[in-house]
Amino acid sequence: MGISFRKSFKIGKNTRINLSRGGGIGFSTGFKGFRISKNNYGLRVSLGGKGIYYTKWFTKKKKKRKEKKKIKDRDINKVEQEIEEENVIDPETDFERIPTEDEQALLLYLGSPIRNYILYFLFITLLGLGIYGFIEKTLLSYILIGVNVLLLGLYLFKSKLNYYIFGLNRSISLFEKNRFDKAYMILKKCLAIKPRSNKALILMMFTTFKLEKYQETVNYIDAYKKDYAPLEVMNFMEGVALCELGHYEEAISAIEKVYSEEEDIKYSKYKILGDCYTGLKEYDRAIRWYEELPVKEDEMNDDLLEYKYGLGKALLLSGKKKRAFSYLMEVYDYRADYEDVKELMSQI
Repeated sequence: MGISFRKSFKIGKNTRINLSRGGGIGFSTGFKGFRISKNNYGLRVSLGGKGIYYTKWFTKKKKKRKEKKKIKDRDINKVEQEIEEENVIDPETDFERIPTEDEQALLLYLGSPIRNYILYFLFITLLGLGIYGFIEKTLLSYILIGVNVLLLGLYLFKSKLNYYIFGLNRSISLFEKNRFDKAYMILKKCLAIKPRSNKALILMMFTTFKLEKYQETVNYIDAYKKDYAPLEVMNFMEGVALCELGHYEEAISAIEKVYSEEEDIKYSKYKILGDCYTGLKEYDRAIRWYEELPVKEDEMNDDLLEYKYGLGKALLLSGKKKRAFSYLMEVYDYRADYEDVKELMSQI
């Protein structure tokens, strides 16, 4: 009989250490709307809210399938159950592909610091000279210690590289604590020093996206794409940002580059496409995309609220008032003050 276990320990406001038989020791950090998880299986990035989600798994290894055992004197129902369980995709262990080098840069959100080897060298040299001066106690040793201290001080206060490394590490810490405004200000200075830094650009994309500075999000994605191949999550953020800015045709072009077949991502993609075609006043196309969403489900939640509202509005604008009423009425009953649902209902 297989034995499994799972245990989680909270080590901070938003960070946990997770223990499990299959995943080993893992870490997860984040907050509502954004989370990073990592264990033996790989790295998962989750981003979203208000009916729009992006979740992605990356791994270096595939789950090994157990060899089929010989069937002898077994109940046929148990055999069928085992076959069915073997064919089920486990999202914790079955992944899409090996991450590229650029995608592995997302590990920085787990708090992986950027190393300042020059600073390490100066500190180690000072330590060595300090030991030497304590033993020998000569004029030369004191001069060498003084020179090293002077170099260290000049490097700390004058070096742009040191400020960049310190600032990037500080912004990572602030981002994980939800202090996006402060992280944003520091990252601006880091990018002034190294405008083409892929790690600073990636972190700035997420920071501006969380602050809803959508035009800046698009600008930083464009800057990243000049030197690096864009990640799928960047196409997703770009599509959302452009849709919010009213650049619907560009948003459609960006979101169509998101190819994931995961359900949450597909629903997010359909909703954005529906919103874009509504903005372009192509209501029939918008309706077709909204109808790909689970809008016929009865039990309302915040996601269905977004989906039903979008479909109801598109139906109303296309002149199909009877169908629009059924969806908008559900939105109104669930949350009467949502968006402009009262105004839309009055038109019906």
